[in-house]
Amino acid sequence: PRTAIMTVFAGFGVAVGAIAGSMPTVARQAGLDDRTLGLAITCFSIANLAALVLGGKLASRASNRAMLMVTTPLFALFTIVTLTANSPVSFTLAYVLFGIAAGLTDLFMNAEGTAIELDQGRPIFTTFHGSVSTGLTVMALLASYLSTQVSPLATALVASAVLLLGMVLAKRNLRPRQLAIAHAARMSTIPNRRGLIVLGLVAGLSVSAETAAILWSAKLLDTQAPALAAIAGLGAAFFGLCNAMVRFPGDRLRARFGDLPLMMGSIIVAVAGFAVLGFSTGFAASVAGFALVGLGTAIIFPCIVALAAGLVPQNKAGAISFVSLLSAGPRIISPWAFGVISAALGISFAFGLFACAMLIALALVFILQRLR
Repeated sequence: PRTAIMTVFAGFGVAVGAIAGSMPTVARQAGLDDRTLGLAITCFSIANLAALVLGGKLASRASNRAMLMVTTPLFALFTIVTLTANSPVSFTLAYVLFGIAAGLTDLFMNAEGTAIELDQGRPIFTTFHGSVSTGLTVMALLASYLSTQVSPLATALVASAVLLLGMVLAKRNLRPRQLAIAHAARMSTIPNRRGLIVLGLVAGLSVSAETAAILWSAKLLDTQAPALAAIAGLGAAFFGLCNAMVRFPGDRLRARFGDLPLMMGSIIVAVAGFAVLGFSTGFAASVAGFALVGLGTAIIFPCIVALAAGLVPQNKAGAISFVSLLSAGPRIISPWAFGVISAALGISFAFGLFACAMLIALALVFILQRLR
């Protein structure tokens, strides 16, 4: 089961890396400017969040395993459709479908991952997210090469193959678990609401920062050094590599320092990374900035998921869904705002503003520590 769910997580990272590394090529292919791309990412975020909230209700009707058998092949299909889009409208529609499939897969693979961690009786959850980062690292760099030298379709087919492998292993090795009995995604009935609300706000800021770093990194590097377009995925690759470097030993770090102190230190590193991106004008400095952001954001979301699942152990998927719902504000507004700001003032300036956003996240973690 552990290997099976790690493969699903890796497939998730590969699909995201395929989009990230191919973004400059796909943007040119579909005729997307920065403002239009920001709007498309906003639509993706809305669809992704809607899927996460819907998934919290589906958790009372189908097991994690059953849902992954449906969502994973859809995820592969919509990866292909997104990467082969040839107009702004077709890209946005495809990216919305990609967001729905990604959201549902994300929810149920995390719910299953926390359950497997409980089965094994020791912290292993961040290693699952480490496999996401590894998939992202490898695929982001491969995608920038394949999309420029072969075609975005070739990138999509590689990503789809990894996703389908994860589905096969999950079908063979995961067992259907007892269904959740409560609709924990309802604010009126969910326990530990205050803690989950703060977690949701931190998640919104952190995921917005990660999304920007992943999806706009290749665009920034492509702008700074057009001659290096074939390796424009290097920013996302270094982001993913540094993510993995923290996530694989992350469970030992969680056990030693605790989730909340670890989140505080991580956010400070992320702030430094976004500050570098805000002031950088060169390819190498920007790659270093993305590496710092990768180090800083690596452990934040896994800690949020683990904390949320621990606050509502009787319905882990519902708790994760509820936190995702509370993260909606920053995740919906930030892509549109990033596109508008980058079109007016440049992508580097837009990245610099995320240093301020992560300082707000740091203050929220301090509040959460007091609540606990």
